[in-house]
Amino acid sequence: MTAPAGTPVFNCVVHVAARDAEGTIHARVVNLAGIEARGRSEREALAQCVAAFKAAVGAATAANQPIAWIEPIPQPGAGETQRLIAVHL
Repeated sequence: MTAPAGTPVFNCVVHVAARDAEGTIHARVVNLAGIEARGRSEREALAQCVAAFKAAVGAATAANQPIAWIEPIPQPGAGETQRLIAVHL
């Protein structure tokens, strides 16, 4: 399945940390500041990150404002895994 022509697509780069002592997964968007999430599963944490990413990018796009991308994208830290997610607005 593909997005309709003209639908903007953005890369959401997320670093996911290993489960902590309480069993929580931590995820953070590393190419746009201020987006972090926690969940009982990686899927839950990623879903929260993507929703916040989509809202932030959508708001900037709708207001005709530049998106404050973080570049270069940092490498994952110890115990983190990088996930690349295509987000359609």
